[in-house]
Amino acid sequence: MKKSLLFLAALLMLCGTLCAQEKVRDQKDKTQYSSVFDLLRNEPGVTVSPGGGDGVMPKITIRGVSTNSDQTQPLFVVDGIISDNVTYLRPEDIYSVEVLKDGTASIYGVQGQNGVIIFRTKSAVQAEKDAAAAAKAERKAARAARKKK
Repeated sequence: MKKSLLFLAALLMLCGTLCAQEKVRDQKDKTQYSSVFDLLRNEPGVTVSPGGGDGVMPKITIRGVSTNSDQTQPLFVVDGIISDNVTYLRPEDIYSVEVLKDGTASIYGVQGQNGVIIFRTKSAVQAEKDAAAAAKAERKAARAARKKK
């Protein structure tokens, strides 16, 4: 029984990583959008209703109306931080957009019941690269120090 549950859990995790593909945008592609919501209109399965002015969120639907409440707004995650309003994002600052629709959104629990839209900004990606380079340099320096002893 335990083996079958572990196998099922591993299969679900594998499906989650294969089903949810992060789309990295071309720099030329981002410049044609005036807002982050125009960029979302081209994502498959995402419906952005017209409306929403300066600083006002338009109605975004991924999976329809929730059965637990009348909310339709998906969960927004910007660089790993949950956000209620993403009007401050500019399309040219976005590195990638990932839309989680089905079971893959379940990792966010009840908050992700209407779907999840994950944004990664260029500054966060650059910070990750810098941190990885610094860690690599520290490991190299530690190895060199061990060899000297």
